[in-house]
Amino acid sequence: MVAIAMCTAITAFDGNDYGGGGGGDWGGGGGHDWGGSSGSSSSSGDGDIGVVGIIVIVIIIVFVIIGASKGKGQNTGTGTVRPGQGSQGMNVILPNRNDQIQEIIRRKDPNFSADDFVTFSKQVYIDIQTAWCNRDLTPVRPIMHQNLYNTTQRQVQDKINQGIVYHYESIAINTAYLTSFVRDKDYEYLTVYLNARMIDYQVDEKTGNIIRGDRTTRWDMRYKMKYIRSVGVTTKDKITGTHEYNCPNCGAPLEITSTGVCEYCGSTVSTGDYSWVLTDFTTVRNDTVDDGIRVPPEDIGAPPEGHE
Repeated sequence: MVAIAMCTAITAFDGNDYGGGGGGDWGGGGGHDWGGSSGSSSSSGDGDIGVVGIIVIVIIIVFVIIGASKGKGQNTGTGTVRPGQGSQGMNVILPNRNDQIQEIIRRKDPNFSADDFVTFSKQVYIDIQTAWCNRDLTPVRPIMHQNLYNTTQRQVQDKINQGIVYHYESIAINTAYLTSFVRDKDYEYLTVYLNARMIDYQVDEKTGNIIRGDRTTRWDMRYKMKYIRSVGVTTKDKITGTHEYNCPNCGAPLEITSTGVCEYCGSTVSTGDYSWVLTDFTTVRNDTVDDGIRVPPEDIGAPPEGHE
């Protein structure tokens, strides 16, 4: 398990609606009139409830609060655990296909490692959430496809304009593995399933007040992280996190522009032409589809390149 303390979210990244909408009231609301309606409470002859009556009501309220807290989720000692409200597809199964996918990719890319890629993807997840927290995508620009970057940058600016700051705390990545691989004549698409728990809330930038969520509930979130690279690209070195990202074309320490161009060699490195880049990042929902393994028939059963 990977555990760190950090803040914020993004639109998969911004995928938790905190139970909002109909039926999402955590603390009760209409229908929970703890004091009863007028004329429904028993009292003494003069209508005074008395000290004993007050004590009884207080005890009832305490038990009601305790019961409501237990009903919200599983208590782990660090806060109630609840499924993220933006990822309701809890019955959607995305299988672990680490071994199958590694075997297929290695037939054309012998240096590929499923374990290395999953480790790399965990770091990408942490880096991209941290960047959203800081409202600055510069550190993760090298790993984001141009389309994803453009969309997310607009979302970041929206949050800045609204004065909203997201916070993740005590984030823990529980599970991550390769779940699907698709190859067509031009591109390869590799999807990682990732499950994480975190405390997730939003703060008003001006007042510092929490406007959604809280500092104790731990949300259980499930994600699909889809990467893309061009067919024919191979793994040159062991994959590392984005903290030590070099240009996949010239090898220089990567300083990249907002348009995804390496400032050293002028190559556009955010399209998957040189290495894997993140092209889609979504929460698992009821309508989430398992893409499975889909490759040309001739790519299955052929020996790895360089082997008979």
